[in-house]
Amino acid sequence: MEVLKIVGFAIVATVLVIIIKEQKPEIAVVLTCASAILIMMYAMSKMSGIIDMLNKLVETSSINKEFLTIILKVTGIAYIVEFGKNVCIDAGQSAIATKLEMAGKVIIVVLSFPLINALLTIVSGLV
Repeated sequence: MEVLKIVGFAIVATVLVIIIKEQKPEIAVVLTCASAILIMMYAMSKMSGIIDMLNKLVETSSINKEFLTIILKVTGIAYIVEFGKNVCIDAGQSAIATKLEMAGKVIIVVLSFPLINALLTIVSGLV
């Protein structure tokens, strides 16, 4: 029941932020960021088993390991950017959140270019 621990932590952190926000709003923002980082780190620690399983699948198949690496990086970037965007929004900085989201999308496209190139090579070979 690990999910109950993380939900409980989130609820306690939220209540603390609400209480502190009235007295010291700047500390509430720091507490929000710290809580969000702890939750994200906990969630990411659970990903190692999935990554190990995917590596074993790649080793037993004919899939290029570089493609799996790119997919994992893109997934990680998407989660990290979403996390950062939400923290910015929680802090009342929606303009920064929007720019962060756009930058994340650009980085994902650039990072995905080898996959796009391989796909275009395969498609052009079929025509």
